[in-house]
Amino acid sequence: MERACPRQGVLVPRVERSLGVSLGDVRCHIVDMGGMANVMSRAGWSRNETHGVVGFQLGRDVYVRQDAPWTVLHELIHRAGVNADRLNRYVAEGLTEAIALELKEDPAEHRPTYPAETQWVQGVLLPKLGMRAVHLGSILAKSSDPARTLAELLAKRDPSIDRGALSRQLAAQRPERPDIGERGSVAGAGSRAYRPPPPPDSDGTVGVIAAILLVSGATLGLPLLLSPSRGTR
Repeated sequence: MERACPRQGVLVPRVERSLGVSLGDVRCHIVDMGGMANVMSRAGWSRNETHGVVGFQLGRDVYVRQDAPWTVLHELIHRAGVNADRLNRYVAEGLTEAIALELKEDPAEHRPTYPAETQWVQGVLLPKLGMRAVHLGSILAKSSDPARTLAELLAKRDPSIDRGALSRQLAAQRPERPDIGERGSVAGAGSRAYRPPPPPDSDGTVGVIAAILLVSGATLGLPLLLSPSRGTR
């Protein structure tokens, strides 16, 4: 049975206010494992690709598995425009997580995921731009071409960057970590199996998600293959 997502009435206006965008008519649904598989299958995903998914965003609809209410905030940020249908997957997921960490007001609203992507965004991308995650997220959510916008922002900070080449690296659904000139940069291969991040903050949530993986907007228990745009996982 579908019903409104936990704290939807609180989280939607918080995301809208923080990123300066309207989420419009968000339809947020709680589903069980079978319901999630059915929703994703209708969107073009194979049954094998649905295994372990606990969050899925497709247009105005956000689907959250009943045992993972903590992914609502993550999916709403995707709905706001920070997602892999508009931007490089590695950047979109890391930035979404960084934004969620800045926006959460209660430990139950978010559990950290995408540790490698988040660490890169917080430790490399944001310092290079001199921005907070919410500030960058707002700019990209409002942009009609977030890959180009981000490439231009980075090129302004570092004239040695080839903005055309970087814009292509930042294109939607590209899985690798982009090269923005950091020392020792090596392109990755998309989201990887979970590795424990640095020690948890005071909410102590890190230890309970040791097997979680997020790929393109959905929380996963198993790594999946890159798929064409059929909603954001």
